[in-house]
Amino acid sequence: MKIISIIVDDEDKSRDNLRVLLAEYCPSVEIAGEANSAATALKLIKQLEPQLIFLDIEMPGGSGFQLLQSLPVPRNFEVIFVTAYDQYGIAAVKACAIDYVLKPIDALELSGAVEKAITQIIPQQENSRLRELIANIGKPIAENRIAFPLADKIVFAAPEDIIRLEAAGNYTHVYISGQKKIIVCKTLKEYNDLLTGQHFIRTHQSHLVNSRKITAWIKTEGGAISMEDGSQVPVSRQRKEEVLKLLMK
Repeated sequence: MKIISIIVDDEDKSRDNLRVLLAEYCPSVEIAGEANSAATALKLIKQLEPQLIFLDIEMPGGSGFQLLQSLPVPRNFEVIFVTAYDQYGIAAVKACAIDYVLKPIDALELSGAVEKAITQIIPQQENSRLRELIANIGKPIAENRIAFPLADKIVFAAPEDIIRLEAAGNYTHVYISGQKKIIVCKTLKEYNDLLTGQHFIRTHQSHLVNSRKITAWIKTEGGAISMEDGSQVPVSRQRKEEVLKLLMK
């Protein structure tokens, strides 16, 4: 099980170093995004809904503590502070961080902090999914609806309401009519298999679109299509002829 995480640190080298250490010593952590300021992190948290945040404390434009204070309570994520200053340790614990790690980062300390966070995250994830499933028992959910499991809930959507899906490594960005983009810890291939025969077209290795949500064919060199939400999706040269034939039908 992958833990959706983000790194918040104003120093590029610090983010790079932490990313490398996590990849080597904490394979269960999936870095879904990075931010170099509290303002950028705030947007990223709302967009990605991470389960774990690696948070620097001293940053220009707002500290890590101020970032946490600006977020609503309860917060559906755990925090590991990553700081160069030991005097922040007590304050970090009082801020309900799961742990804090000093720079330069010791791999064993980092691994221990991550394991501590995982012991909190997994029960929360399973409990929230169980509550969501129980809440939906007996509700008239159509058989052909697609379930998108998130960290704290399960989103159900009918195929005709899905505009498009975009691959992002082991994740899939899903765009649904009338909703914000959601990010699901499943590959695009899994949803391609589920949506076979549901008017969806694989226009590109990284893009799966609802043909009934296409508004225009854009005559560029490689080819592209415009969707009803205003987005433009590329069409690979290998798939151009196939896509055009399907659209003409």
